[in-house]
Amino acid sequence: MSKPLHRLFFYTADLKLITGKSERTCQRILQLIRDCHGLHKRQPITVFQACDYLGISLEKLLPFLR
Repeated sequence: MSKPLHRLFFYTADLKLITGKSERTCQRILQLIRDCHGLHKRQPITVFQACDYLGISLEKLLPFLR
């Protein structure tokens, strides 16, 4: 049985933890995700959109979101 998803949105700090890149680089990547999904500048990115763009399964991403 899979663990429940506690958060829906994906933040810069999450991407920093996963990739080990700088904050500014992670902000640029998140902007690329927004552009890819047709979101506006201030719209939040969901965990599912991040998984889709990064090519990572949700199961591999969940441990970083705790």
